[in-house]
This record gives sequence, structure tokens and C-alpha cells, in this order.
Amino acid sequence: MSISELNHLMTYVLDGWLLFSAGFVSIGFISFVSKRIQEDLEAEALALAQAETETVAETESVVATEAAVEQAEVDVAVAESEAEEARLKEVAAVSEELAKTKAKQSDSSSVSVST
Repeated sequence: MSISELNHLMTYVLDGWLLFSAGFVSIGFISFVSKRIQEDLEAEALALAQAETETVAETESVVATEAAVEQAEVDVAVAESEAEEARLKEVAAVSEELAKTKAKQSDSSSVSVST
């Protein structure tokens, strides 16, 4: 084998080794980038799931608060109607007492004094 042939052979070997190395580095880089993209997608999916859970929890909290407010309004209305009913009963009792007193006064005989 002549030096020229050996030189060509070594050039092919070196070129092959460079292509193999570049391919190996490229595959490693692509693998690294694809892993990072996959991690980003998983993190985004997790963040969306947490946001959805928080939204559901907030919605349930708002619904519970609205229900509590409505119940409080109903309780106040019931208390007001009970107070009004008690007041009306008291007014009726006082009116009845006054009617009895008036009836007693008109039943009693009038004393007229003549001189």
C-alpha cells in the first residue's frame, strides 16, 4: 500500500469517525431537547389540573357562601315574621283588654246626683 492510498484510507476513516461523532452528539442533543419538551408538557398539564382543581374548589366555596347567605336571609325573614306575629298578638291582647275595660265601665251604673 502506498502512502497516497494510506492517506486516502485515513481520510475516509477520519471522515467516518467525524460523521459518527457528529451523529452521536446530534442524537444526544435531540434526546435532551425532547426530554425537556416532554417535562414542560407534563408540568403544563399538572399546572392546568391544579388550576382546574382550584377553580372547582373556588366555585364550591362561592356556592356554599351563597347558600349560607340565602339561609341567613331566610332566617332573618322568619325571625321578622315571628316578631311581627308576636307584636300583632300583643296588640290584639291589649285591644281585647281595653274592650273588656270599656264594657265594664259602661255596665256600671251611673250615679246621678240631684240637688
